[in-house]
Amino acid sequence: MSYIKTNLNAGEKLKYHSRISVKPLIINYSFPIIVSFILGYEITDWFLGLFIALIVLVILTPFALIAYYGHEFGVTGKRVISKKGIISRSVSEMNLSSIESVNVDQGILGRILNFGSLKISGRGTTTVNLDNIDDPVKVRKLIQNKK
Repeated sequence: MSYIKTNLNAGEKLKYHSRISVKPLIINYSFPIIVSFILGYEITDWFLGLFIALIVLVILTPFALIAYYGHEFGVTGKRVISKKGIISRSVSEMNLSSIESVNVDQGILGRILNFGSLKISGRGTTTVNLDNIDDPVKVRKLIQNKK
């Protein structure tokens, strides 16, 4: 069950809910799999390369699942929420009325595949980060229109 959905205040409605994008996960975890296949292929043949790649896939899959299910982001009519962690939990929240700036960070692949991060700054030194979300420009517009 979603942490954010179960911890909404009375009368609060969720306008946006997401986990991290699977696009950077696929990019980050496919590189070691491809390299292990190439190394195994160069040592003997394609079968060893495939076998090593499958072992690497089995080892990396739990890390990808933990990364995916360990991050959760939400925007309600009153606040922005970022939750990280499965066993230990780190939750950052900011009221929409306290937001001073919303910055989008997208690299080249992020622009092409439409994912990126948002850094939401509030009064003082408070920040909330929404890392590796899909369509960060749309989420930024949603936050700015709710202020």
